[in-house]
Amino acid sequence: MRSRTLALTVGACALALEVGACRDASDPDVARGEIGPQGGLLSSVDSILTVAIQPGALEETIELTIERSIEAPDAYGPAFLVRPNVALAIPATVTYRYPLPDDTRTTAVGHVDPQEFADGVGRWRPLPVVRLDPAQQIVTATDDQLSLFYTLLDRLDPSVPDTGDTGTSAGPSTDSATGSTTDSSVGTTIEPPDTTSTTNPTTSDGTSSSTSDTSSSDSSDGGSTGGSVDCDDLPMPPFMVDEFLFDGSPFDGNSEDMTFTSTGALVVRNGPDLVQVSPAGTVTPIATSMMLPETLGLRWTTFDTIVTATYFTGELLQIASDGTVTTLRSGLGIGNGVYAALDGNIFFTDYTGQLAAYIDSTGTMLTELGLGGDEAPEANGIIYDPDRNYVYYVGYGPGIVQRVDVTDLANPGAPLTIATIPSEGGGDQVGLDGVAMDACGNLYIVDQNQGAPGSLYRLFLDAAGDPVGAPQLLVPSFPDGVANVVFAQGPGWEAYETTLFLVGLPGRIFTVDVGVAGAPTPAGG
Repeated sequence: MRSRTLALTVGACALALEVGACRDASDPDVARGEIGPQGGLLSSVDSILTVAIQPGALEETIELTIERSIEAPDAYGPAFLVRPNVALAIPATVTYRYPLPDDTRTTAVGHVDPQEFADGVGRWRPLPVVRLDPAQQIVTATDDQLSLFYTLLDRLDPSVPDTGDTGTSAGPSTDSATGSTTDSSVGTTIEPPDTTSTTNPTTSDGTSSSTSDTSSSDSSDGGSTGGSVDCDDLPMPPFMVDEFLFDGSPFDGNSEDMTFTSTGALVVRNGPDLVQVSPAGTVTPIATSMMLPETLGLRWTTFDTIVTATYFTGELLQIASDGTVTTLRSGLGIGNGVYAALDGNIFFTDYTGQLAAYIDSTGTMLTELGLGGDEAPEANGIIYDPDRNYVYYVGYGPGIVQRVDVTDLANPGAPLTIATIPSEGGGDQVGLDGVAMDACGNLYIVDQNQGAPGSLYRLFLDAAGDPVGAPQLLVPSFPDGVANVVFAQGPGWEAYETTLFLVGLPGRIFTVDVGVAGAPTPAGG
């Protein structure tokens, strides 16, 4: 698995990005890095603990350090000392990677409040769990401050609290029936986090509902569960941003879009060429019968070909497995987003032509879904949902999400605006670009911010295809520009089953694990 955790640091730490930590030359067991208002993260030297600070959480730059500690109260996992201990405007994501207990129902990331420790009553408290993945041995939580200590708690085998000086205070007792832990030294009860009943807005009628035992989701009723994930209980942000590494990274620009294939490759533009990337990060050029014009949208088809939209020449091109390039459609302004459906049809957008449309696999049939005016303004990313008979596409500058009823595919309905993603102020200008869909039928939308680093949103959709609430911000800002987004699929990419891959013109590939698989595509799934 070739990925790295981003350490947005400066100075000496710039040389230590691959391990996610910067060792102190005077003490190699200390991870050290500078993180400022732009956000960033730092991992312990052994990569067990990672603290991710969101953009806007800090008002000024701090020097963050992480090291193992024997001063902290005893616990299930190793304890880590974190400095400095400051309040955060936006909660940090705290990830702990360590062998988990067999029974993880009461497993959590524990923290010690710095003020309590200074007052002599420091003890472990559980943080809110946002993700628990036994297969990957990961627990992720959030903390509204940088706490003094972090560890892994298993309150079925409770930890021993510490008074902050002697380490000899009486330990807590656990009620085996309820999982509650009573700390006799301070007379309080710590309730375990409720991991079997949570609320999520993605119900079919647009209302909240509770679900239990999400690990045993059953799709026998015809409802999609997004793999092993309950669609009514998806993991919630904030999500961690990783970077996928490959030979010679980053690419030489022009990497506007990418696509997974049924042959186990990730295809992306690298300068003037197309290349394929293996799950191990090996890059191999793709020979084509002609030099490709600048391309934007890029998708794998059911016919084991690649379809791409071109910028200056206004074409839809098809690239066969032997590298032969043919023109499926010409006469476009700026061919932009493309989506290859399982039925062989190719959905696409024309940015300057203000057009959303589709053609059949031979390019001989054209059906307009939205044309001109407010029907397809600055049309960009597009996707087809055959289960609900809708096509969704976005308007770049207007920041809108459009929906078209294609129950009768040859006679589509009128476009309808179902959501708007406005500018977030300052120098941030909305620029909606790539679109992906998860197995639960929710949309993931890239806001390119018109060339800035970009953001990622999720739009919950109910069973009828209507939005449930406003678009949800998943990643406020990427470390570099992003334009398009796809779910990992195809042979060899199973470790990334629930991961979104994002790419942009700078040629770097970022990943975000959202805890749910993507909707089926010709690449697999």
